[in-house]
Amino acid sequence: MKKMLLFLSIFIIVTMACDMSVSMAPSTDAPDPQSKDTAVLVTAIPGETSTSPLPSTNGSQVSYGSLSLVLPSGLASGISGTDFPRVEGEDHPYWELTPGHTVVKLEGYFLQGKFHQPQIYVYPAMAYVDMFPGAFESMHRLRNVINPSAPITADQLPVVPFFNAGQLFASNIQAISFQNGSGIRFLTEYGQYPAPVNNNELFYHFQGFTSDGEYYIVAILPITALGLSDSSDPAAAIAIGGVAYPNMGDTNANWEGYYGAATNLLDTTAPDDFTPSISQLDALIQSLLVTP
Repeated sequence: MKKMLLFLSIFIIVTMACDMSVSMAPSTDAPDPQSKDTAVLVTAIPGETSTSPLPSTNGSQVSYGSLSLVLPSGLASGISGTDFPRVEGEDHPYWELTPGHTVVKLEGYFLQGKFHQPQIYVYPAMAYVDMFPGAFESMHRLRNVINPSAPITADQLPVVPFFNAGQLFASNIQAISFQNGSGIRFLTEYGQYPAPVNNNELFYHFQGFTSDGEYYIVAILPITALGLSDSSDPAAAIAIGGVAYPNMGDTNANWEGYYGAATNLLDTTAPDDFTPSISQLDALIQSLLVTP
């Protein structure tokens, strides 16, 4: 394990020294055992207030603990934060394991009633790796795709280590930097079976490292797109790009074709035609600052 930690520490720090500006062509919520909730912390400061360049957007700067960010106007009304204590041991399922982490929730988020909550997770990277092999695997994948030499495919992407479900597809893949780190964002959906692509479970997903390799950041932000069903019910599934949702009982069902059509639909949709727009969510991620 010491060798694995040393290896991960070296490749995270080395990777963060690279230029990260290159773009590239259901129980799933966070565990909450013994969580410590704190009051909503919102400090409204019109315009861009960061000391480093941010995307051109109006918004409010907010902070909780080590995390600060700018909420683009109209995206959310504020944030609330929760500090989760260390949870370990064989008596806990893997999705509950944590060295202790912080979750920041976007309150008054533009989309309400979706399967996922709009949240940003901050983990101490090395401590999480030491505790859980799944965290090591996701961070290893993240390191490999942050600055790739060739286009990435969905099977190369990091997954959410604390989700008790599998990633079904990935679209709109792009590297993105924030104030003191870098990572990758894409649109995706998770399921415990080959679920239909829909606007109830679709989300904008970001994973990244701070430039010093100390922190691992995971963002889950609901998003919707034209051409998708609003329901996750297989009976309500609609054809996407002319490809119907496959019959679950058909052993020859064309799942690859179905998810490929959904990926193509989302990849060819203009960023500002999503709700909220990908541009808004990118601006939010680019504004992140994580300090010790």
